[in-house]
Amino acid sequence: MYTQINERVAAEMIDSALAFCQAKIGNKKAFCQLRINNPNAIEHFRYGLAREIGACLGENSEFVKDVYIFPDTLDEDPILTLPLTLIVYVEKHTAALESVVELLQDNFLEEYRNVFSPITDNLSVFLNILLVDMTELAERKGLAASIGSVCKPALRAWSRR
Repeated sequence: MYTQINERVAAEMIDSALAFCQAKIGNKKAFCQLRINNPNAIEHFRYGLAREIGACLGENSEFVKDVYIFPDTLDEDPILTLPLTLIVYVEKHTAALESVVELLQDNFLEEYRNVFSPITDNLSVFLNILLVDMTELAERKGLAASIGSVCKPALRAWSRR
């Protein structure tokens, strides 16, 4: 089943992530907490977004197995304008999945900028989705090395299993 990827889908994902954040921080003003860069709120919001994006990718391709959040570096405080990098473990790369990823990244950027304007008005990238396959994972190549890393592991946000 293929979902039409558009601004509405991105808006629904952001709304779901806001609800997830609100439930986790126990604060009905989660949106305000995000706008003032509350680190706890931002971490929950980013995790909620990753779950939503993972579910969307999994719905659009049977080859998507897991979605991980690439860990932020220690010198980066979680803020609204920090890009969200997701590592998507796939059984196989396909042109259709690459197309879905590109559409999702583009539509998500526009909606994200609209929701969190003016803070995010100058963003040129928010969502960075990288596909890795079994070979890259086995060779611990690139960002795939963070999956299962001892030092700073990527956090699994969604799984088909």
